[in-house]
Amino acid sequence: MKKKIVSLYLCMLLIIPLFSATVIANEPPSIPVIDGETAGQSGESYEYTFVSTDPDGDEIYYEIEWGCGETESTDFYPSGETQAASHTYAKGSFTIRVKAIDINQAESDWGTLEITMPKNMPFMFSFLDRLFERFPNAFPILRHMLGL
Repeated sequence: MKKKIVSLYLCMLLIIPLFSATVIANEPPSIPVIDGETAGQSGESYEYTFVSTDPDGDEIYYEIEWGCGETESTDFYPSGETQAASHTYAKGSFTIRVKAIDINQAESDWGTLEITMPKNMPFMFSFLDRLFERFPNAFPILRHMLGL
């Protein structure tokens, strides 16, 4: 009986290490830094860049919420590599939100950027242009300052 217990004990000492697993913590990427225009004209496309690093060196992708109801996801990229995406806005104020997600699904907190796109002003410029065409000598200094 004593021999069987010792044999069982030795078997367990040999088998248990085979089934044990080392759990490695997966750290989330850093909060993405967003760079790009914070003001512009509605209807024009603007490029924004995003960068985040993963402490484990994992590849990451970005989930982008443009703030106007549209979302986008990028492909996977190496940690720390700057990525770019373009978007066109209508008139208004928006908050771009971006989070980085590593290949093991660890998510960063949201990075944000506030932007404002005022309405286009083509009517005003076309009105001034027509005014200066009709009365070319009426406002020479203003005309010179505007480069018309």
